[in-house]
This record gives sequence, C-alpha cells and structure tokens, in this order.
Amino acid sequence: MALIATLVAASFAAILRIGLAPRNAEAGVAVIYAPWTSAGETLRRSVAAGARFVRFGGLPFIAIVMPVRPDYVERALAGSAFLAVDPQVLAGCLLEPVFRRADVR
Repeated sequence: MALIATLVAASFAAILRIGLAPRNAEAGVAVIYAPWTSAGETLRRSVAAGARFVRFGGLPFIAIVMPVRPDYVERALAGSAFLAVDPQVLAGCLLEPVFRRADVR
C-alpha cells in the first residue's frame, strides 16, 4: 500500500508540474514553495532564481514574479520551488470568492 501511495503522489506531482507550467513565462509566473516557507524566504528564493518580484499570491509561500532570465522556470524548480504555474491558473484558486453575496443583485 505504501508503494502504491508513493507512486500515486509522485505521478500527481509530475502531472501538476507539467500540466500547470506557464505557457508564456515572460508574462509572469506564480512560484509556489512549501507551505512552511516564510514570506521573506519566498521573496529571496523567487528573486534569486532570476526574476523581479511583483507581489505575493494570497499566501506568503506564493510569489508572483516577472522573469528576467529565459530559463527562470527551470531554475526555480531546480531550486526549492514545488510548482511554477501561470498566474491565471492561480487566480482561479483564490481563497476569497471574487463575487460576494452582497455584490450579486
């Protein structure tokens, strides 16, 4: 059972890395680190891989950046990033609903 669970987790992680990869990295990248990564460490790691910091993405372990190197995604993933995704994909997973009940009439 442990082997099956490990294989399922590994294949899920591989699918996420491949399927959610940004199509146009020059337009921006959302870099996701481990949930226990501090905001300062997220900022340092995302910029060190070769990008300009834009903002945090809802949680302190997610950074939205503009790459200044063409190989930024590979460098970020080779470092300690869990995922590098298109910011539009990340926007679909916001913690707060875009429309609140008071806004809908």
